[in-house]
Amino acid sequence: MPPSMMTLPPEIVTHMIENCPGRTDEALQPRFGISYNTWRQIERGASLRRSLAERLISRVSAEFPRD
Repeated sequence: MPPSMMTLPPEIVTHMIENCPGRTDEALQPRFGISYNTWRQIERGASLRRSLAERLISRVSAEFPRD
């Protein structure tokens, strides 16, 4: 995989799937800042641009409960 690409960790993908408000651009954009096409890549486990993946990891990780 090129260094400019990466896959999301499984726990991030699981959290996103469990907290997805809908599978449309209108639902995904405000919730995660992604399009439906990006959503489909995430569901398939495909590689994403590293900058996008890192932004999603940061955004979604912030929702995990802190001990």
